Amino acid sequence: MAENNSRAPNGRVPSKAPAEVTSSTKVNVAFPFSQFKIQEPSDHLVALTALVADLAGLVAKAAPGPEADRLNRRAHDLASNLR
Repeated sequence: MAENNSRAPNGRVPSKAPAEVTSSTKVNVAFPFSQFKIQEPSDHLVALTALVADLAGLVAKAAPGPEADRLNRRAHDLASNLR
């Protein structure tokens, strides 16, 4: 049988594939918590978002513009979602 000395496009001589392929990769995933707890937002967080919304409204009045309007809208949306 003639030996094939052809080269791959990258210049390397192709090697033979192994006769048998086995996988020995193991992955362990560990989470640092045992359960998820979903809670209502605290009163302090609700008050803080209301304060940020008020400040964003003040900024929109003091320095009107499209960025101030977007900031004001985002702050008010966040505050209303937490109420």
